[in-house]
Amino acid sequence: MLQWANKNRGYIIEDDYDGELRLSGKPIPSLQGLDKDGVVIYMGTFSKVFTPSLRMSYMILPLQLLEKLQLLDQVYSCPSRMNQWAMQLFMSRGHWYRHLRRMRKVYRLKHEALVQYIRTYMPDSVAVNSSGSGLHIELSITTPVNAEHLMELAKQEGVLVYGSQDNQMRLAGGNPKIYLGFGGIKVKDMDRGVQLLRKAWSTVL
Repeated sequence: MLQWANKNRGYIIEDDYDGELRLSGKPIPSLQGLDKDGVVIYMGTFSKVFTPSLRMSYMILPLQLLEKLQLLDQVYSCPSRMNQWAMQLFMSRGHWYRHLRRMRKVYRLKHEALVQYIRTYMPDSVAVNSSGSGLHIELSITTPVNAEHLMELAKQEGVLVYGSQDNQMRLAGGNPKIYLGFGGIKVKDMDRGVQLLRKAWSTVL
């Protein structure tokens, strides 16, 4: 991919919104870290691992694009300078990495608990496809109905789940994929939530 971008004088946009939340295994190298020719635009955010209210994201640009962007400061908006200075100070004093280590531990425990509850309560027709990163898990479900129907059944029991927004994935067919987010859910509430989900899907599994 990097060779293609360089050969065709193009750019790759790498949106690594949850790269810091690798919960198991070794970190996966970013394309930007492998880029020797300045063809990757790397994007990240503090919303997932810190707080959405900060409304702060960032880009790491190839030098030639950074120079052009600096001439266009009137066409993009930035977070307040005060917030930027506060984050810079937070990171320079080592608090950011301590925060990451703490949050990885918290989310790892949540991830493991949710997977265990699913394997305990759900039938074999519900398979967990976990990448070990991010704040959600993917379920592959053997059922005659589609993801939209599964989402509606879950909603009727008060459980919010979501399906893929990738049109190519949906058109490819196969078992429907359902995603469960766990970032803002307490471990003690997961047991009840998964049992409600099993009840919601009991007629279609």
